Amino acid sequence: MELEFEKDVDDIETPVLLAEGWKKLEILVEPTLEKNNALKEQEKSEVMNPDAGFNFSCRLAIVSDDPMFNGRMFFLRLPFPNSQDEKEYTSRGVKKYDEKMERIVKFVEAFGGTISGRRAVVNKGAQGRAYLLQQINKLTGEVENQIDIFNRDGFKKAEEV
Repeated sequence: MELEFEKDVDDIETPVLLAEGWKKLEILVEPTLEKNNALKEQEKSEVMNPDAGFNFSCRLAIVSDDPMFNGRMFFLRLPFPNSQDEKEYTSRGVKKYDEKMERIVKFVEAFGGTISGRRAVVNKGAQGRAYLLQQINKLTGEVENQIDIFNRDGFKKAEEV
């Protein structure tokens, strides 16, 4: 089979990373709760795993005036608290449940969602800011941009710089 491309092989671009810092992002699809890897493995092996649970999952894209960066996609996974987390404490002396819940609440608030009692709502199309890092991908060994979910400032509103 013979293939013909629209450009020469020598014209393949090398990756250009975004600089580390706060970047404006937009939610592309409705966020979901998805099984984490520990829960998927537990279902296969039927061996109890205390880390088994769900992730608050969200597909996001960069919002930028620079066409080289605008639309770059990221997948955010924040651990969703479970009943086991209510019994354990972090090294900071906070219940794991509260730490996980607080991280999700900060995301929802920064992206213009609503918090009321035990409920949080955030929708497709909402915008906010997250801190991007340049980190080595454990699977590929290549440096790439990733959202820093452990940033002490959490997330910011879209209009904040």
